Amino acid sequence: MSSHGGSEGPAPGLRDEEKLKMTHTPPGDSHAPYLDNFTMDEDYEGKPTEEELKTLRRVPGNIPIIAYLICIVEFCERGSYYGVQPLISNYVNRPLPEGGNGYGAPPRDSQKTGGALGMGTVVANAVAQSFSMLVYALPLLFGWMADAKTGRFRLICWGVAVFGVAHVLLVGSGAKDLLANGTAKAPFFLSVYILAVGAAMFKPNVSPLLLDQITTTVPTVMTTSSGEKVIQDPEHTSERVMLWFYLMINVGGFMGVATAYSEKYVGWWLAFLIPLILYLPLPLLLWFLYKRLILHPPGGSDLPNVFRVLGVIFRRGGLKKIGRKGFWELAMPSNIAAAGLDGVYQTQWNDEFVDDVRRAFQATGIFCFFPIQYINDNGLGQAANFLSTMLETNGVPNDVIGNFNSLSIIAMAPVLNYGLYPLLRRWNIHYGPVARITTGLAMSTLGGVGYTILNKYAYEQSPCGEYGSSNCEVGTGVAPISIWWMAIPYAIGGISELFINVPAYGIAYTRAPVNMRGLVSAINLFNTAVAYAIGLACSAVVTDPYLTWDFGGPAIAGAILTVVFYLTFRHIDKEEFVMKQHKSGGELELAGTERNMVGENDLNKSVNRPAPISDNEEMMVSQKQ
Repeated sequence: MSSHGGSEGPAPGLRDEEKLKMTHTPPGDSHAPYLDNFTMDEDYEGKPTEEELKTLRRVPGNIPIIAYLICIVEFCERGSYYGVQPLISNYVNRPLPEGGNGYGAPPRDSQKTGGALGMGTVVANAVAQSFSMLVYALPLLFGWMADAKTGRFRLICWGVAVFGVAHVLLVGSGAKDLLANGTAKAPFFLSVYILAVGAAMFKPNVSPLLLDQITTTVPTVMTTSSGEKVIQDPEHTSERVMLWFYLMINVGGFMGVATAYSEKYVGWWLAFLIPLILYLPLPLLLWFLYKRLILHPPGGSDLPNVFRVLGVIFRRGGLKKIGRKGFWELAMPSNIAAAGLDGVYQTQWNDEFVDDVRRAFQATGIFCFFPIQYINDNGLGQAANFLSTMLETNGVPNDVIGNFNSLSIIAMAPVLNYGLYPLLRRWNIHYGPVARITTGLAMSTLGGVGYTILNKYAYEQSPCGEYGSSNCEVGTGVAPISIWWMAIPYAIGGISELFINVPAYGIAYTRAPVNMRGLVSAINLFNTAVAYAIGLACSAVVTDPYLTWDFGGPAIAGAILTVVFYLTFRHIDKEEFVMKQHKSGGELELAGTERNMVGENDLNKSVNRPAPISDNEEMMVSQKQ
C-alpha cells in the first residue's frame, strides 16, 4: 500500500493522458477511485459572489439523521468510559472504609469517601494519569492504523469489543471477597489498562467519521422560506454538528454522577455495573449503522514519508532553522537536486508533498497550547480530586463534583448553538476559531485561579493544615468549606472546552491531508496526553503540602500562553473556512446499497494521490468484512 506522494502514485510532469490512466478506474474494476484529479470544478450551482460572501447572512446546512445516530454512539461509549474514569482515584487512594458495607461504601452520615486498595495519593495519581495518558497517546498509533490498514469503522468496532472485556473485568473487581482479601488489584488494574486501549481505538476515528457524513461542503446561496437570501455555509454546518457531538460526549460524561453515588451508598460493584449497562447498546448501534454511512476507504498513510521528510531536514542541518524560513525547503526534491545531493538523499515524494506536510504541522501546531488549558480545567494530575477530599461533602460523593464540568457543557452548548453563534452571524460578526479558542484559554486560566484560592483556604482551615488531603483523621477530617464551591472552577473549565475543542476538531479535519484525518485528530488528542504526562511526571508533588502551587503555577502559565497563542495564530481567522470536496469519481454498490467515497476539501487539495486500494483493504467494501 503506498502513501500520498509515494512513488506508485501519479508523479508531477506526466502527460494528461498518462495521469488519466493512473487515476481513473480501469474498466471492470469493482471499486471506485478514491480521488480524481479532474473533478475539482471551480464553479458550481449557487456559488456566492465576492459581494454575497461579504454581505449575506450565513446559516448551517442540513444535518443527516445518520450523524445524530453517530452522536448517540459517542454518548454510549463516553458514558461507559466516564462512568469509570472519575472512580479510579478513590479506588486506588483510599482504603476500604472501616464500618462500611464491605463493598467499598463508607458508613452513612460520615464525611468519609469510598475506597478499596488504600495505596495513597502518589500511587493513585500515577495510576489515574497513566491510564488517561494511554487513552490520549495511543490514538496516534490507532489513527495511523485506521488510515493505512483497517479504516475507521472497523477500528471503532474493534475498540468496542476490547473495552467490553474491560467493563466485565471491572464489575468483577467490585466483588466483596476480592475487596476483603486484597486480591481485587489484579482484575482492576487489568481492566483499567484494557479500557485505555479500547477507548484509544475508538476515540480518534469517531469525529472524522461524523464529519464525513456532512454533505454541505461548499458555500451555497439559497433563499429561506421567509424570502431572505442567505449562504448555506459548511463552517457553520460543521460547527453545529460538532456542538451536538460534544454535547453527547458530556451527557455521557455526566453519567459519572450515577456511578459516584453508587460508589458512596452501595459499593463498587454497582458503580462499575452502570458503565457496562451503558456500553451494551453499542454493538447493536454499530450493526445498524454498518450499511448506512458515507465512508473513506483506508488509502495508505503519509506517516512513513513524513518521518522521512523530517529525517532529511534534520540531516541537512534543519535543527538550526526550526521556525525560520527555509526549514521545509530542505526536504524538497528540487532543493536537494539544486544542491547536487539527489544521489545522497533518496526521496519518494515531490515538492508539493513537503508543502502538504508543512500544512499538516500547521494544523496540529495549534494544539500545542491545549495541554495548559486541560491542566487548568481539571487540575494538575489528580489535584482537584485531592482538594475535594478536604472539603465538607455532607452526603455528596467527593468525586461527583467533577461532573459540573460536563453539566456546564450540557447547559451551554445549546446556548452557543442556538443563541450566541446565530446572533453573531445575524449581525455579520465573524467570531473565528482562533478568537473562540483564545476565549476558552482565558476562561480556563480563570478556573485555575479559582482552584488556587479554594485550596489556599482549605489548607488554612483544615484540622490537618497543609496535610488535609492525606487521609486526615483529626476531628471531622475536613475544612469547614462546602465542596459545592468547587462547582465554579469546574463549570468555568467546562465552558472553556466548548470554545476550544469544537473549533479544534474543525481545524484538524479541514486542514489535514485527506488520508490522515484520523491521524491528525489523534494528534489533537495526543496533546491531551501531554497534559496527563505532565501530571504523571509531577506525581511526587501532586500531594500535600504542595497542592496550592499545583493549581497556581499552571494558572500563571495559562495567562501568559493565552496571549502568546492569540498573537501567533490570529491570522487564521482571516482565512475563509471552506470544506470543498471532490465530486465522487463514482459510487460503489455493495449488498444493495450505495457508498459515496468522499474526497478532499479546497484547503486540503494536493497533486499527490494514493494508489488504488485493493478490494480486501478498502474499508467496509470487501464482502469478507
